[in-house]
This record gives sequence, C-alpha cells and structure tokens, in this order.
Amino acid sequence: MISSSQKVLDVAGMSPQVAKWSRTFDLMIIVIAAFLVWAVTHISFLLFAGDWDFFIDWKDRQYWVLITPIVTMMMAAAFQGLFWHLFRLPIGATASLLLFLVGVWIVRYHSWQGMAHFPISLVLPSTCLMGALALDAILCLTRSWVLTGVFGGVVYGLMFFPSNWIYLAPYFQPVEHMGQMTSLADLIGYTFPRSGTPEYIRIIERGTLRTFQDSANWVSAFFSAFICIFVYIAFWWMAIAACGTRFIPAGARYKAIFGGSSAKADAPASAKAEVAP
Repeated sequence: MISSSQKVLDVAGMSPQVAKWSRTFDLMIIVIAAFLVWAVTHISFLLFAGDWDFFIDWKDRQYWVLITPIVTMMMAAAFQGLFWHLFRLPIGATASLLLFLVGVWIVRYHSWQGMAHFPISLVLPSTCLMGALALDAILCLTRSWVLTGVFGGVVYGLMFFPSNWIYLAPYFQPVEHMGQMTSLADLIGYTFPRSGTPEYIRIIERGTLRTFQDSANWVSAFFSAFICIFVYIAFWWMAIAACGTRFIPAGARYKAIFGGSSAKADAPASAKAEVAP
C-alpha cells in the first residue's frame, strides 16, 4: 500500500532525495526568517521604547504602561498581516513577540548581567505574549482585520499591565532605606546606579496623572488601548502593501541593452509569419 506522502511525491514528480533537500531548504528558510523577525522586532523596540523597559525601577505607572504596548503592537500587527495574507495562519502576533521576548532574554542575560554585572532582578523584561495570544485568537475567530483591530487592539492594550504585574508586584513592596520609605525596585536602583543616564529625567510620576492617585496606571492603559486600534490598522495595511508584487515596465532601449527585443519590434515579424503561406 502506497503511503500518502509517497503519493504526493509521485504527483509532484520528486524523488525521495529531492524531497529531503527540499525539506532541508525549507528548514533553513524558517531559521533565517526567525532570526530576521527577531532582529527587526528587537531593533524597532530599542529605537522606540527601549529606555522604558530596561530597569525594574523605570517601569512606572504612566509612560511604561502607555508606550510599551503601542510599540509592540507595531510588530504584532505587521507580522500578523504578513502571516495572514500570505499563509492564512493566525500566528503572526504570537510568533513575532515570542521571538522578540526570547531575544530580549538572551540580551539581558548575556549583556546586562554577564557583561555589565547588573542583577537579573533589576533588568527583567516585560512581556506582551498574553495580548498577542488574544490578538491571534480574535483574528482566528472573526477572520476580519477590522474586528481584530477594534476589539483586539483594546484587549491588547488592557492586558499588558495585568500580565506584567505578576512579577512586578514584589518589587513595589515598601521598605525602609536610611530612614526613608521607598520601594524594593528603587532600593535595587539605588544600590546599582546607572551613571550613563541622569536619574532626574526618570522622575516622571510628578505629572498631571498623579491627580488620579492609584488609578494612573489604568488611565494610561485605556489610552494605550485606544491608540493600539489605530496603530494596528496602520501597520496591518503597511504589511499588506509590502506583500504585493510590483513590476516596472521596461522600454525598448532597456531591453536592447540586456539583449532583449521590444514588443513593437516583435509585432511586424509575427504579422509577417501569419501572412506568409
């Protein structure tokens, strides 16, 4: 009895050796694409939101909750659009942010802890995987980028702070330091000063959102969810535009340079061939 895989090879006209090399080539493409996705997501995050996610005492309740979901939504929406448009796979957001998170952990362990000697408890990276899973699940259920952008963008922005609060909560416990009350995160920051960046620019919780007292993080989260809707739509269409194939028409002179012939020159010859007996 012939197996289903052998039937596919027979129809395709491929020998087992050719099929083996074809699978090897596909595996190489997947590995290279994974490194490219990792590089693109990591570089874009460093450019737009890197400072807000470096240290545990810099993860404030205003701008960190606002900026990080918006920046990561750019990557999630773009790669979700690519995967859905080209392969009809609702895994683009989860795959891209998972690769991004793996890359960030490697950098934090190798560079920040291994080379700069910061404790890993000071440089824990944030995660957006819960929001990415919800984004892909909504696209899989609705099969509509509009509904995914509206509802998925809101869910993505609102899930960021609760999913990160699991590991952040212990670092915001009050402790006494030299007769003053501070948080455990700030105490770690005092112990390991960062001389490269002036600390006064990180005193950011003195803004107008302090009038909301303990609700400042949720005000930032809801505003981030609102902005994520428009960011998703913009980067989805940018990804769709990048998937298209564009051809630039070449003139007769350009074709002659590379040894080709123009359509006008071929037309009389074909007409003569039709008229000839």
